[in-house]
Amino acid sequence: MNVELYNNIISSIRNHKGLSMDCMKQLVQKFPDCSYDTLCSILQFEYQKRMKVNHTKMHSSKLKIWDSYSSSIASNDHSGVIVRIAENLDVAPCLVAKIILHKYFEENYNKDNEEQQPVTNVNVYLRDTTLISDPRLAYEVYLCTLYDNMYSPIVDVMKSSLGQQYEIKLYREATELGLGFRDEEHLRKHGYDKTPDCKLEVPVSINGFIINWIESKALFGEAEAHRDYMRHQYMSYWNRFGSGLVIYWFGYLETIVEPNDKKIMISDHLPKNIVSLPQPSFDLLL
Repeated sequence: MNVELYNNIISSIRNHKGLSMDCMKQLVQKFPDCSYDTLCSILQFEYQKRMKVNHTKMHSSKLKIWDSYSSSIASNDHSGVIVRIAENLDVAPCLVAKIILHKYFEENYNKDNEEQQPVTNVNVYLRDTTLISDPRLAYEVYLCTLYDNMYSPIVDVMKSSLGQQYEIKLYREATELGLGFRDEEHLRKHGYDKTPDCKLEVPVSINGFIINWIESKALFGEAEAHRDYMRHQYMSYWNRFGSGLVIYWFGYLETIVEPNDKKIMISDHLPKNIVSLPQPSFDLLL
């Protein structure tokens, strides 16, 4: 993706205030030539940066948030109270729900009675709202999991599933190309801690670049995330296995590609123009 288009998308995200779900709808309408997955991935990166700032500020207003929720419930406001609070604060609904859950348990449980103590990790209640004894709060939290397309437990499951889906896609395409490889699970069984998704048994060449391993990323390759991956993953792969290929299935920012880089090749698909390297001959010369 060229820088101009990327900056336009980022600008649209930063100008939006409110629910990320509504922002996603606007992005789809404004940038019809970009895939849904690409836009969603860019939004996730940018939204996470915003939440680091807004969520920190929000913690200083815990009591105000709780009072706002309690007042709305006492007034019998219609469903979606926490979602509306989150929208006004420009914070993810599930993050607001966590604060309200913490405050609810502080207010309603006897600290001296161990049998009444709630689960310390409120993520448990986000994953299963039926565990919340207050039916109205349970429903409000449930709505947060539906209206939050960034921090909901549902989204976590979808991300994991999407990552596995594209790993399977990589394995299928590599097999169709006749590539021999070992997957991540096999490598870890043999003692490797940091492993690529696909370690080729025999290196191949793509446009003259030697590929020893392939890493699948079901996301958009933006600059900051790519730097983190380089530091914590790709360089480890290079040190152990040599040069390799990284596939950002949802595209990547053109500026992350370094033309003279001999360690990592970046692509948004598995290239078909793969050349197998000649096998060494061990025949004895007579």
